[in-house]
Amino acid sequence: MRYVILADIHGNYEALIAVLRDIEAFVSEQRTTIDQIWCLGDIVGYGPQPSECVRTVSELCAIVIAGNHDWAAIGKLDLDEFTGVAANSAEWTGEQLTPKERIYLRQLPERERSGDVTLAHGSPLNPIWEYLTSPVGATPNFSAFGTTFCLVGHTHVPSIFLMPADAPLPPSAPLTPRALTAGGINPGDSDLMVFPDLPELAPLATGPLCEQITPTQALWVLPERHRVIINPGSVGQPRDGDPRAAYLIYDTDVGFEFRRVEYNIAATQRRMAELGLSPRMAARLTHGV
Repeated sequence: MRYVILADIHGNYEALIAVLRDIEAFVSEQRTTIDQIWCLGDIVGYGPQPSECVRTVSELCAIVIAGNHDWAAIGKLDLDEFTGVAANSAEWTGEQLTPKERIYLRQLPERERSGDVTLAHGSPLNPIWEYLTSPVGATPNFSAFGTTFCLVGHTHVPSIFLMPADAPLPPSAPLTPRALTAGGINPGDSDLMVFPDLPELAPLATGPLCEQITPTQALWVLPERHRVIINPGSVGQPRDGDPRAAYLIYDTDVGFEFRRVEYNIAATQRRMAELGLSPRMAARLTHGV
């Protein structure tokens, strides 16, 4: 079975279309098929074409998880938890969506399971809010899912967190929206008003930590007797210094292929300028930050 994993499209239809074309090229070159496409949330937010992205995802994806921007755009989250740019974007996005698109976003689940894979936007421990940026923050989450694989998004940075299957795990406990990261918020992120390094996180940071791996644009294979949390990176707003759209192909017989795709960044930026959207968020697309 082969699955395409998308995350954090953020209303960037140019990037989404480029990824879909790359998938078509992969299928043609490899003479293979894709069984399903999964989306890990944040279909909308910041970008200039939220409706096009929602319609495309709803038509193509077999599993779709709610992201914080998806729910913020429809009033399901308190915008006081967001910074000014993110809150303004959520309000503007909500005004663009049709009633049908709003209903679609409202009914998205916080997490799902398909076979031996758990899917969440932020983390299995706190699906909507938590950023997994370090082993300290990621390790407690291995207690929060029972599958071998867990797929997350939210940070916009491709990442792998690896843990031996027999490793002792710390207890997991729900985190509040403001206790999102251990060791700091995602570099360059501007979504939330976050105060990291809270005392309530200290008990979760004890014991052996998982290993963090930065993936390359290549195939990655899970070592035997390990479990893993994988972030494919962002389709529409990468923040790892590479402006190309990021996504993942998961082949159950082979492994995980991290892919990057060039897209027409200037076209997205022009649309954002024409619509009066944040110049800062538009400029970040050029550098992938």
